[in-house]
Amino acid sequence: IGKYQNLWKKIGIAAAVCLGMKYLAPLVIPFLIAGAIVYWCRPLLEALKRRFRFRPALSMAVLLAAAVCALGAVGILVGRNLHIQVQRLCVYWSYPGRAEELLGRCCDEVSGMLRMDNGAVRAFVEEQAACLGIQTWEQILPGVFGSSWQAARGLGSFLAGLFVTGIATILLAADYEKIRGMGQRWSFYEKVSMSLRGISRAVGRYLRAQGIIMGLVMLNCTAGIWLSGAAKSPVLAGVGTGLLDALPIFGTGTVFVPWVLILVFWQKRYRAALVLAATYGICTLIRELLEPRLVGAHLKILPVVVLASVYVGVKVYGAGGIVLGPLSVLVIQELWKRVDIDKKEEMSVTE
Repeated sequence: IGKYQNLWKKIGIAAAVCLGMKYLAPLVIPFLIAGAIVYWCRPLLEALKRRFRFRPALSMAVLLAAAVCALGAVGILVGRNLHIQVQRLCVYWSYPGRAEELLGRCCDEVSGMLRMDNGAVRAFVEEQAACLGIQTWEQILPGVFGSSWQAARGLGSFLAGLFVTGIATILLAADYEKIRGMGQRWSFYEKVSMSLRGISRAVGRYLRAQGIIMGLVMLNCTAGIWLSGAAKSPVLAGVGTGLLDALPIFGTGTVFVPWVLILVFWQKRYRAALVLAATYGICTLIRELLEPRLVGAHLKILPVVVLASVYVGVKVYGAGGIVLGPLSVLVIQELWKRVDIDKKEEMSVTE
């Protein structure tokens, strides 16, 4: 048993981390995020305290307010541009017969490529659209309205979590030294502290790698939209589309795919559609090729392990597994390092 003691410890750590991420993390995530924010901002808080005699809690509150204002301004700009685009689409579709015209063009294009009769293709599409409308009315819409209360509860829970995270960040910044002093009285404080510092560094490298990938995606989206000439504000449209790349459900395809279809079947702007399609393809390649390599290089993890952690994370944790999967690997890796270090120390003492 003693021969495999290290192995059993690592297996137990992996199981505990996975179970904790799945069941315990939703309860303590606000406080973990607050602790990480205070830890990363601690040098700045100390500098402000030495130079301007600002209390850490006050400095932290000002920094949070500035971050909220900056994110709010970006959200307003992106939302305003999105509202303008949606308004233009609504005005276009408000004209009578416009939907039938677009449907006819699509059917003509498909029938031309397949060398089929226009009437047969149009009749088939109209029949399927009618069936889809009936199914939507009978099945999908009741489910949507029935789950509206759950969606409202989820939004309220998310906002409450943000509020708790902000308050916890300010309180932890104010009592950081007291909490640290209380922790130093524990016999295992040093080991826990070293493990937490290692995990924090690993998470910081992971977030830095994701930021680099998102920045490249934003630049690619902005350049592609500018070259296509399909938007009046290519920078704003590119940044907004690039932000969707970080979301597990949406992605850049939610913007580029319908945009390309509209340019092809509606506006007949084939060059712009080709440029946007190529931009979407490059965005996909950036994410698929750089994420395993860049994240693996920053964290010293094999690219295939990063890819496997994302896949297994989605299967185990759901959509949030895109983040929780690699994060679980980081935590397990750091704790395994601590087990190996303790084993080496025990062997050196016995010798």
